[in-house]
Amino acid sequence: MKILHLFIFCLNILLSIAQSPDKLYGELFQAVQLNRIFPDSKTFCDAIPRDLTPNAIRDLYREENPQPTFNLTSFVLNHFILPNTTTIVHDKWTIEQHCHNLWPLLTRTTKHVTFSSFIDVPHPFVVPGGRFGEFYYWDTYFTMLGLLRSNQNDLINNMLENFAFLIRNMTFIPNGNRYYYEGRSQPPYFSLMTELTKQTDKYKDVLEQEYQFWMTKRNITLFDGTILNRYYDDKSDGPRPEAYLEDKEIANKTNTPDIYDHLRAAAESGWDFSSRWMEDEGDLSTIRTADILPVDLNSLLYHLEVTLGKKDEAERRRQAIYKYMWSSEIQFFTDYNHISNKPTNRLTLAALYPLWLDIANEEQSQNVARQVESKFLRDGGVVTTLSNRSTQQWDSPNGWAPLQYITYRALLKMPAYETVARTIRDRWMSLNQRVFDDTGKMMEKYDVVNINKPAGGGEYATQDGFGWTNGVYLEMLHDQQSSNSNKYQSTTFLISFFICFYFVIHRYFFNSK
Repeated sequence: MKILHLFIFCLNILLSIAQSPDKLYGELFQAVQLNRIFPDSKTFCDAIPRDLTPNAIRDLYREENPQPTFNLTSFVLNHFILPNTTTIVHDKWTIEQHCHNLWPLLTRTTKHVTFSSFIDVPHPFVVPGGRFGEFYYWDTYFTMLGLLRSNQNDLINNMLENFAFLIRNMTFIPNGNRYYYEGRSQPPYFSLMTELTKQTDKYKDVLEQEYQFWMTKRNITLFDGTILNRYYDDKSDGPRPEAYLEDKEIANKTNTPDIYDHLRAAAESGWDFSSRWMEDEGDLSTIRTADILPVDLNSLLYHLEVTLGKKDEAERRRQAIYKYMWSSEIQFFTDYNHISNKPTNRLTLAALYPLWLDIANEEQSQNVARQVESKFLRDGGVVTTLSNRSTQQWDSPNGWAPLQYITYRALLKMPAYETVARTIRDRWMSLNQRVFDDTGKMMEKYDVVNINKPAGGGEYATQDGFGWTNGVYLEMLHDQQSSNSNKYQSTTFLISFFICFYFVIHRYFFNSK
């Protein structure tokens, strides 16, 4: 009996550690997801048990499930507390007030709750909003842009400390602070965050730790010895818990044995999903993300190498990006497939990263900028890709705040394209304003082609809130106001000059007479 008690005690400890819901609830989790008890697969992942332990709930499910009167929906609602979503509308706020005032409403803390899927962090953080009640790694950089303009410096410092805490304890920053994300990260923006806040020296040790994660867990050595990096997920043995049914449905359409590797790798990229990862842009089951060396990821790692003073490594990566990711055929930066040993030649806004992060040379920059203006610029900003068959959310006709910002900043560095850059900024901000006027909300993504239609595509409904959209809007607004102020000052100076000139000339001729 003592051995049995010890076994149960140890099992409960293991269950409290393994907090990913698919592991906690086993066949109950599968039943809930496969029967689509909730329209959004993420809902059950974020639920917490009311009274019983996961072990007790599983035992009860096994006991009651065979009964003819058993109702799975009622069972779940009786034994779980469902997560809330964040929807905020204030009809008296201007769009600028909305962005500034939303930060406290999007700020969260994690208080340890047994059997919650949350990964606890020590300090408050900002969530995107809507269905997203946790922070997301790469979102946070663009959120920080707005936090700076709102003078939320303490909150920014808290978020940096959270990320440092995660790197020190997990060796990397996960996709988000949920246990079901613990196998993957997201685009490595931490060096850009520390640069934004002028705190790079403070975090050099954890930046080095993050670099080692990417160079040991996500590295690919090509036939000539060149080392570049890819996205992946260290727990690629099945569907993503937060998209369990969706992943299963995709897997059922293909004989590809490693389909979950590619779906999870795309989730690490932040572009989940996009035609840039697919062999057939109209068929998600042809996704091959783990085979692809992305130009944006390798550009970010170049920035991290420069930040860490790894000059030789950074220069080798720059030359590798030129060699493998610059397509002389289409005069554009693209991703590289390391299995087929050729560039994908897909035209996407990921090509702007080498311009933004000072990797591209002058000729490359001019060619990319020219095609952005001629092919990507739309009434609402710049479109994510040029795919005309994909129904995925990281494709046409959608536009996303981070890509608008990166494209804007990249082109602003080029005198010949400053006007185009400001056109992108102004069109994007006008679209944000129009949708805000209609709904009182800032959205996760927008249709930049058909600006009178809501954005679509993807595994879930378009969310509002929205952290990175608010952040980019405030940063662009600051630039716009600064530009207008400079124009006003220049105009005032010219008017004053001509008035003074007029009186000087008038007085001269008057005195001459």
